[in-house]
Amino acid sequence: MRVRGLTETREGRFVLIAVVGGTLMIALAVANLLLAGASDSAADDARRILRRELSTVSDEEIADYPDSADEIEALAARALRGRAGTRVLGTLRPEGDDEVVVVVEAGWAWQARCVHAELRGGATVLTYVRDRPC
Repeated sequence: MRVRGLTETREGRFVLIAVVGGTLMIALAVANLLLAGASDSAADDARRILRRELSTVSDEEIADYPDSADEIEALAARALRGRAGTRVLGTLRPEGDDEVVVVVEAGWAWQARCVHAELRGGATVLTYVRDRPC
């Protein structure tokens, strides 16, 4: 009697596909967890740094926005220099508000986080993270 290999039967091919597919899905889930943790850590670091460094922006610079946009963005970029996975996307002033918002993306791939730092004046900087890319 001849012994047939695993891939010579329909059931054998199904088992092989299930094992390989399951292994790939588990590997992807672990990679996703690691990437999410790294992105959360990068976003938390960016929040802390932006709160500290952007508090030095004067009320006059905030009032002069958009003329002072380049200086504010440069300050944020200098503060985040050397931090892996972070980049300053720009600044904006929401319609009808007095604050200036600095937008930073932190993280990698599909796990990027959007960090907003609101410069409210009086050395007040509020930061928050959205768990999606900007």
